[in-house]
Amino acid sequence: MQRRIQIIVGGIAVLLLLGFIAWQGVDQTVSFYSPGEVLAQPDHFRSKTIRIMALVEPNSTRWDPQAVRLNFKITEDSRSFIPVEFRGVRPDMYREGKGIVVEGRMAPDGTFQASNLLVKHSEDYKVDPATAKKIQEKEAAYKALFEKKPAP
Repeated sequence: MQRRIQIIVGGIAVLLLLGFIAWQGVDQTVSFYSPGEVLAQPDHFRSKTIRIMALVEPNSTRWDPQAVRLNFKITEDSRSFIPVEFRGVRPDMYREGKGIVVEGRMAPDGTFQASNLLVKHSEDYKVDPATAKKIQEKEAAYKALFEKKPAP
């Protein structure tokens, strides 16, 4: 009888632990939305953290290095915009006209308060001219080492 009670109590503890872990996982989920979805129902997104995948509108960036604050607009169609405010270091790869994912919450004034910026990098890899020259010099040196030299 004592053993049976221990198994039941242990089983209940395991179920409670699994339920808590599942609840935390659902509670921590951050969903992706488009600017159009957010603009259609901005009040719906004020109480939860979301991610918006969009483009940075050209000529909309204001960077304040003293306050470490970045303001810009995001769009998906260049007709409707969401103003974004991010407090933190500006990502090196941040560019206007490029893709970005902003994570945060909608403020009551309609500004998206970003807590995280995920910047997409270019898929094109370009070697700068100085590095290209060094690579060519190394290749030439290796070729010279391995070329067969005529016997004397």
